[in-house]
Amino acid sequence: MKHDDEAHRYYYPVEGRGDGAIGGAAAFIAIILVAAAIYAGWNTVASWISTIFS
Repeated sequence: MKHDDEAHRYYYPVEGRGDGAIGGAAAFIAIILVAAAIYAGWNTVASWISTIFS
């Protein structure tokens, strides 16, 4: 497509749009799961400590 073509401003290439989308989503979910696991682990440890000292 020529740059001086009138329609070029309406042309959006779609070849590379999905590149990395699955990896990005997996990383996002992994970050959430790691944070949730740390939170659950800390609550478990805090519960054990509370039980020991009560």
